Amino acid sequence: MISEFENGTHLTLNSENEEESPIWIELDEGGMLTVGIGVAHKHFYPNIDNLNEGFNEFLHFLTCKKKRTDFYKGKSQFKSIYYYELKNGTYKNYGTVSNLNLSFWKKITENTITQNGFIEHKKIESEIESIKSTMHNNV
Repeated sequence: MISEFENGTHLTLNSENEEESPIWIELDEGGMLTVGIGVAHKHFYPNIDNLNEGFNEFLHFLTCKKKRTDFYKGKSQFKSIYYYELKNGTYKNYGTVSNLNLSFWKKITENTITQNGFIEHKKIESEIESIKSTMHNNV
């Protein structure tokens, strides 16, 4: 789903499985790029960061496995940790999202959801290289 706002553009890709996390990318009118998995996200500022890193990260999220570990106290979720798979098969922490849960006496349980990429890298490899080439030529 692509959304146009007064102050930028937002693209979200949702899985058919509602338990899985969407990936998304947003570019605001000031040039700030934001890339996310679920609610975990990173900002790339045009005058400080290399925006190509953000675009490359989003392109990688299209094809890599991702997982989210949710933590609960009782039935109340209080934390999620998002990971993505690196090319060597290991997972890297992308971000942690949490809220305050004062039910300290309740046992902590966790549930991990693993999801595949949206498309196989081999199927879009030439398109990804073309996009990267365009990005590098426009910088």
